[in-house]
Amino acid sequence: MRNRVADAIKYIKDRKLFDQVVRDFQSAQFKLAECKTLGTVTAVFVFHCLDLLLQGKLDNNMSAMAKLYASESQGKIIDECLQLFGGYGYINEYPIARLYRDARGQRLWGGTSEIMKVLIARSL
Repeated sequence: MRNRVADAIKYIKDRKLFDQVVRDFQSAQFKLAECKTLGTVTAVFVFHCLDLLLQGKLDNNMSAMAKLYASESQGKIIDECLQLFGGYGYINEYPIARLYRDARGQRLWGGTSEIMKVLIARSL
């Protein structure tokens, strides 16, 4: 996810809108800050779950939470990055278009986000 944010940063450093570099817009800076934060928090949680797995302590509930949180975070981050690309984000020549399409699948494979929520809710 962090590479996607880096791709968006690189792109908006060159892109101009209203005679201003997009990276200079406060709204773009805020979006990138949110993406970086969400990506970092997600990575920390996933690494925590990996550590639990290696210790033989990862249960189904925590696994479902990790899958749900990571796939939803990925979708949000890539959606926000695509927004910074504007219409170019849908052109296949830009990797963000493929990433946007592929990220949607992560909320489906291995159990949909709704199924992960059912599993988590059962443990409450």
